[in-house]
This record gives sequence, C-alpha cells and structure tokens, in this order.
Amino acid sequence: MEVATYMNWRSKDLGDVRAINHNLTDQDEVFIAGFVSTYDFDGEANNGEHGNAEAETDHADGMDEGEGNVEAESDHAHGEDEGEGDDEDGESDEYEDGEDEGEAEVGTDDEGEDSDFIVDEDNVIEDVAVDMEEFRVHVDVNIGEEDNDVSENEETAEIDLEDFDSHGSEEDTPLGRGIKKLNKRQSNWKADYTAPFYVGQTILSKDEINDTVIRTAVESRRQLAFVKNDTVRMRVVCYGHNPNNVCKKTNEPGESSSGPTNLKTLKGVGKGELTIQPKKKRFPTPTCPWSLQISRKSSDTVWCVKVFNAEHKCLTTRNVKLYTATAIAKEIQPIVEANPTIPLKYLQHQLQGLHQLHVSTAKLFRAKTMASKKIHGDYTAQYSILREYCEELIRSNPGTSVKIDVESECNPASPTRQFKRIYICFAALREGFKACGRDLLGLDGCFMKGPFPGQVLTAVGVDSNNGIYPLAYAIVEAETLLSWTWFLECIGQDLDLEANSNFTFISDRQKGLIPALQKVFPAAEHRFCLRHIHQNMKSKWRGDVLKDLLWKCATDTTVPSFERRMEAVRKQDADLHQWLKEIPAKHWSRSQFSERPKSDLLLNNLCEVFNKQLVGGRDKPIITCLEYIREYLMKRIALVHKKIAKADGPLTPVATKTFNLIKNLANEYTVIVAGFNKYQVNGSWGDQVAVDLDRKFCSCRRWQLSGMPCKHAVACIWDYGKDHPDDEVPEKWVDKAYWLDTWRTVYQHTLEPINGRSEWMTSRCPTKLTPPKHHTQVGRPKKKRKKSAVELAEGVCKEGKLARKGNTVTCGKCKKQGHNSRSCKGQGSSTAGGSSQQVPTDGV
Repeated sequence: MEVATYMNWRSKDLGDVRAINHNLTDQDEVFIAGFVSTYDFDGEANNGEHGNAEAETDHADGMDEGEGNVEAESDHAHGEDEGEGDDEDGESDEYEDGEDEGEAEVGTDDEGEDSDFIVDEDNVIEDVAVDMEEFRVHVDVNIGEEDNDVSENEETAEIDLEDFDSHGSEEDTPLGRGIKKLNKRQSNWKADYTAPFYVGQTILSKDEINDTVIRTAVESRRQLAFVKNDTVRMRVVCYGHNPNNVCKKTNEPGESSSGPTNLKTLKGVGKGELTIQPKKKRFPTPTCPWSLQISRKSSDTVWCVKVFNAEHKCLTTRNVKLYTATAIAKEIQPIVEANPTIPLKYLQHQLQGLHQLHVSTAKLFRAKTMASKKIHGDYTAQYSILREYCEELIRSNPGTSVKIDVESECNPASPTRQFKRIYICFAALREGFKACGRDLLGLDGCFMKGPFPGQVLTAVGVDSNNGIYPLAYAIVEAETLLSWTWFLECIGQDLDLEANSNFTFISDRQKGLIPALQKVFPAAEHRFCLRHIHQNMKSKWRGDVLKDLLWKCATDTTVPSFERRMEAVRKQDADLHQWLKEIPAKHWSRSQFSERPKSDLLLNNLCEVFNKQLVGGRDKPIITCLEYIREYLMKRIALVHKKIAKADGPLTPVATKTFNLIKNLANEYTVIVAGFNKYQVNGSWGDQVAVDLDRKFCSCRRWQLSGMPCKHAVACIWDYGKDHPDDEVPEKWVDKAYWLDTWRTVYQHTLEPINGRSEWMTSRCPTKLTPPKHHTQVGRPKKKRKKSAVELAEGVCKEGKLARKGNTVTCGKCKKQGHNSRSCKGQGSSTAGGSSQQVPTDGV
C-alpha cells in the first residue's frame, strides 16, 4: 500500500471529489474535508503496518497509467502451480520439440528489470499513455438516491402587552411573562428546526427514514433501535442507559427493580420440580423518553410522523449498534471511489475522530468491501446482466462481434446457463486493422484476479506508426487447446480467413496455442518470441556471448548468413547448437520469415504492452473488466488522433525516424547499373548485393521483410532519381503501410460510447447466465507475479560481489556435490581414499 497513492488523492480538491459522486451531502463534504486537513501521513508512511492481516484484500486496486513500455505485467493470479515457470503475465507455456514445461518464460517484476533483456532496436513498439485512473463504471440496478427537502412552517410569537406595569418583580409583570413565553416558544422552534423529525412531517420513502434515524443515532451517539418496522408502521426508541430511570414503569407486584422474583414451578413432573424461567422480552422497556412513531395508510405511499419526542435523558455511548457496516459503506463510498487503495487504518482513524465512535477493523473491512462492490459492481450479480451489456455494445457499435459460450446443460428446460467464455471484436477495430495492410497478429493471455479467475486472451496487431492496434479480446476459463481453438475460429470469421490463409501470428508458445494454430490455420506462419526462447535457453546456457550468438542467428535475413551463425554456435557449444536445431528456424529467424506481413518482428511486445494496460481492470467483475478494456481502447484512439494532427508527412513519425537512419547508412554504398533498373551495390567489408527496383527486391531481403527500402535500395533510388526526377524521393518507395494517410485512415474508425445501466434493454434470451464454478483456495490472494526457477537461480550482485546463489557446492571431505564438509555424513568416505574408523560401542 503506497502512501504516495493516497497523497495523490489528498491533493485533489473537494470539488473534484464532488464531480465523481454527485450525491454528496453536506456531511460527506465535512467528512472529506476533515479527512484531508486533519490527518498527517508523513509520520506514518513507513510504519510497516501495511501488511497486517486486517489490511484490505478486496480487489479494488488502483489503476496504473501505462506508458507503453515493452516490459511485461508483473502481477500474478492466485492459485497457480508453484513449479511452473511464468511469463510476463504469469501464464505457463507449453513447449514442443523436447522442451520441458518447467522451463521458465520471461518476466519483469516490480523490483527491477532483467539485466539480460533482449531488445529489438529495429522494431521498438510505440504507444500512447492512456490515463485510466479515473475509470468508473456503475452497473447496479439502483443508480442513486434523490434528496427530498422538507420545508417547515415557521410560527410567529406574539406578546400581550395589556395591563403593562413596570413596578414589582420583572417576572411578575406582563412584559416579563411575555418575554419568558417568547423565549420558550423560540427555544421550541429552534429545537424543531434542527431536529431530524417533527410531528406531521411527510416522508416519501422508507429508505429515507432509515438513513435519517441512523444519522441521528450517530450524531447524538445514542442507542436508538427499531422496535417496529413493517410495511405500514415504524417505531424507534432509545435504549440508552439512564442512571435515574426517569421513564421506567412502576413495578408490578411481585417484581423488584431488577426484574421478576417469582419463578413458576411445575409439580408432578417426575420425582422433583421443574423450574421455568419467564420468557425474556424481545424489546425491554426503554428508560429514555426519546421516541419516534411513523406510519402510513395501506393505500398511501407517503409516510407521516405521528409521534416524536426529541428529549434524551440517557448517557452517550461509543458503541452505536445502528452504525453498521452498511451505514459505514454509504459514508465512505466517495472516499473509496476517489482512492480505492486507501488503507483501513486511515479510514478508522478519521471515522473515530469525526463521530467519536468505536469502529472495529473487521467492521470497516466489510464496509469497504460493500463500498467497492457498489462502485465496481458485484462479481456474481454481473453475470446475470451480461447479455444486456452485450446487446448494448451491439446496439451502439453496429457490426460488432460478441459471442458467448456456455457450459453444456443436461436439462434443456433449465432457465439458467453457466458462463464459460465471451469474445468481443469491435467493428471499428476490425475495419481499421484491415485498412492497415499488415497481416500480423500477436497472441497472448493474462490472468484474471478475482473470485472467478480465468484468462484474458488478446489479439494485437501493429499499426502504421509501429504501435499496438488491439483487434479482439476474450475472457475464457483457461489457456487450453479448446479455448485457443475457439478464440482463433472467432478471429478467422471476423477477418474472413480461410484454413489455407497465409496469415502470420507471433506468440510466446502458450499452452494449447501451437496445436490450435495447426488445427485452425495449418498454412499460417507462426513466429516464436525470441525473448522467451532465450529465457528457456538460460536454464542451461547463460552469458552475453551465447546471447549475442542467438541474436545474430535470429536477425540474419539470408539463409547462408544464418548457416554461418549456426556454425559459430556449434563451435562455441555443441549442445546449444543441437538444442536450437530442434526448434525450426522458420519460427524464430528472419532468414526464414514470410515477406507478406511487411514486418520483421522477433519479439511479442505487442501483447505485452497491451496486457500491461489491463492491469487495473483484471481484478474487477466481468462487466467492469470488459468496460475497462473498452474505455481504454476508446481513449487510446482519441489520443492517437491528437498525434496524427501534429504529424508531418509523408511517413508516420516512427517510420520517418527509422528511415532517416537508413538513409544515413546508404551514403556509404556505391552502385553499378546493370540495366532495366537492376543494380549491384558495393559496400565495405565485402558487402555486395543485387537490387531490382521494379520488383522492389534486394538480395539482403530487408526490403521485402519490412516493406521499407534498405540502405542498399536507397542508394539505388538516389542513382535512379538522376534520370527520373519524379521518383528521386526515397519515401515514395516505402510501402503504404507506413504512410501518414494510411495511419489516418486506420484511426478514422472510432468506438462509439454506450449508455449506462439504467438505459440497457432487457435481453429477450430466455435463459440467464450464472457464474462459472470456482474453488476458492486457502490463503490471501497473490498479487505479485511468481518468479520462475531461472529467475530465482540467477546470480545477483551484492556489495560489489557476485552472489554464489545457484552454484552447487562440493564437499571437502568426500568430494561429492550437494553438501559441504560440515553437513557431510561420510557418504563418500570409501571413495575418498581414506580408511574409515569404526566408533566402538559400549560393551566391546
């Protein structure tokens, strides 16, 4: 729990909090203002109490502002196996070609970056920073409560001045009696004006009566209680302690002041007598005169105050029973909405100081959980209105694909169906992806973190500015062959992909994904993220030398160059060479990549950047999570529009920067014309290639892979432009996928906003959805990503020295590994070359 997060809330103006919740009352403003001004957080920032058992464990975490980094999400879901290696989002991958499932995938936690991190400088993923801190969603049926102001009739006091006489005592004169009468009536008028009720007052709703009684009990610190509360009558009395027993009834004969003394006995039951205690009254006689009676006619909806006595003769208390967790939840809801991660001890300190009442930590925890449910929705209840939400998406965004899959039901007549999966692909994103012209999708999954955990599967493309372009997402039960197959089939239907389509996918080799791709798109190209391959390699082969060799093998664009790099690996380590050969080069080397997608990506940073943006919504209820993703996509498109308006053509900003570097390198090359727009390009260190401008071909294959002319092609274009001035600008030869006009066309397709919960149409589907089955595991839900075995075994530097963690020790006595000489029990004494002596026993 970071105090800095709370200080961000502390710096907000009270008007900002009112803007978040329009139903704030004056009491709420006083509460918030007192909270901001009276508490000093500096002295308790590092007191170590944030990890107490009573700390809140609800799932209303603060939302992170993603900066578009390529680092992966560091959180981890609750309930994963300890032995499996985890990637950026906690998932364990399935490996083929002899790889073990226990081999770890890459991940970057919150404590620091991986020093051995592979970065593709040629394809740095750019993204805009979307502020999701103020994300709010309300999907409850009861949207809010209206305040009903009740006007009171003022009464004018008159003084009778007849027979006025100034002699004698002032109180005996008519003027003195009139002033005394006026003061008494004015005192009664002030009491009636400030009192919460008055006789004859009409109230529209029963909830308003309950709230007012609770507020009165808290403000007066009296033990009010409902002794009658049905559909037509309400009676409230005060059970506070009255030491004088002013209003106690006269004792009946045979009763003492402490209660009845005569006990009834039954004779003849067995051999003895059976004593029967008198039945204890449910509502004892109150000793305080304060009382309230409100009723209504059965045919009327308006309640009327019939009796109200505002006089108290009892003592105040610090334990008001009406100050329940529900009442506290209503009071702290604006605070929790403004800062969901606020610590419980801060709330407890402020409530106790404001009301001078005792509030236990357990009650406050329940109250904050209720407030979070009110803000973010209920995990279970949101499944019942999921169909209405989907129909609202389709209504507001025509053409959107929304598919819900349910568990098989044995009884077809059952009115409920158990939720299994949901898939969403907005029509605007689908049309924008097709307009981009880069047939490449990154596939990945990340964990949901709630009482019904699952997996969020994502399909992310790359736009003209080398930024992410999310296409579709789904919430499934787990990463399995069936779930990935269903997800890929939905994508194929939206993109009109056939089974023999030469589409390109890049992934981290998640569980079930490789066989699912082979089943749905057998002719598609499937690239493996090089970073994850390197992470798996590190379990046996580490060091910068081997990492550089792997990177050179992957970045070489021609087959002969790739073979030379692999031979260098074989000379360095034959086992590593054999291990790499078991992974087909078409999955991880540019020399074998297809030229169709106009991208030579080696890392699956697309999904990693997108998954990082979803951290703030993955622990929310299902509709809240889906709304978080939709609002992020909607805001992101609006921010990209601003960047497009500031960009100067003809290429996108990132493409312009990359192409300028290529043109700088092209100055070092000379060209020889071979005729028919064919050239031979010569450079230093024996760099010689062939270029054909008509076919947009270069023998180095970089032009064909990326769609952007390489340094050899740029040198030829300059020479070609001497005779063709219209084509001397190299930017004209860049593929249209990088043009500013294409980027603008892609983001012309925007997401339309949707209505709130109160405006959703009732679904005509005859069945209701129920939550999926889940077994809640014991213990506190895990928030941080579990480190893999490779990460835990990696050496770290401490005080300028390399730690020995992960190294195997050798015993100095028996010369065997796995223990030291201090713990040696003579395992290898016979092979160590010495003779072992037997210890004599007693009696020998």
